[in-house]
Amino acid sequence: MVQKKIQTFEMWCYRRLLKVPWTEKKTNKEIIQIADVGERLLQQLMKRKLGYAGLISRGSSGPLLQLLLEGKIEGKRGQGRARRNWVDDFKE
Repeated sequence: MVQKKIQTFEMWCYRRLLKVPWTEKKTNKEIIQIADVGERLLQQLMKRKLGYAGLISRGSSGPLLQLLLEGKIEGKRGQGRARRNWVDDFKE
């Protein structure tokens, strides 16, 4: 769900930069070819997120950040749907 929102935002930005009106029927593939995009935004975000997670898991940032990343914090959690965490992104 989050990935789709990021991709939608990326395409919206490309269309705005290229001044393509919404009435013009151009596919996303055509827009990407016109924009001559090397690496997509979602791929860049995932690469950076994995790199940051690797940095924290090695312990070079200190034990507090590692504890926060793993989500092993004591106490009661709030009512409602569980929030997404870093591990969910890696599984996806």
